[in-house]
Amino acid sequence: MTDSSRAVTAVTTSRERALAGGQWLLGAAPSLQEARADWAESGSAWLRPSALFGAVVIRAGVVHAALGADSPIECAPLIDVDGPVFFSDEGFGREGAYTALVPASVALVWGVNGSIPHHRRALLQVPAPDAVRPERAGRPWWVVPLDGPGTLCDPDLLAALVKQGAGDAEGGPGA
Repeated sequence: MTDSSRAVTAVTTSRERALAGGQWLLGAAPSLQEARADWAESGSAWLRPSALFGAVVIRAGVVHAALGADSPIECAPLIDVDGPVFFSDEGFGREGAYTALVPASVALVWGVNGSIPHHRRALLQVPAPDAVRPERAGRPWWVVPLDGPGTLCDPDLLAALVKQGAGDAEGGPGA
């Protein structure tokens, strides 16, 4: 077998995919240098969702009701929306919130009770790619980590999760 006929198989680790996803997210930073420094120093940086991605913010109680769990740590392995989601205990006041990264076009038209789209021009505090545990109070962390550049949540899966939780949180049917 010659070198040119060998199949090339690329193996990447989840850490490498998360770092590549982080580099991609930095395209939404008002200041690239400042965002990198903020990620290194504090574990989060302010980014501006726009053409790269949109964001949907979901009350913690809605996600907890949908998954039958009481905390972000319990919910983390249960969230199945095919894309990155982070938690902030300051998202909806004392309740906290989950933020799902979605295609920008989805955030423009999102209208599912129990959640709100993050305005595409407003700054969003986003955790560093390696912030996958709740290490600092008030700082966001990934409950579903980044899995590479451009990987975003499936809108249908996300809507189903929110509808289920919003219905359960109100004591009614999930849809």
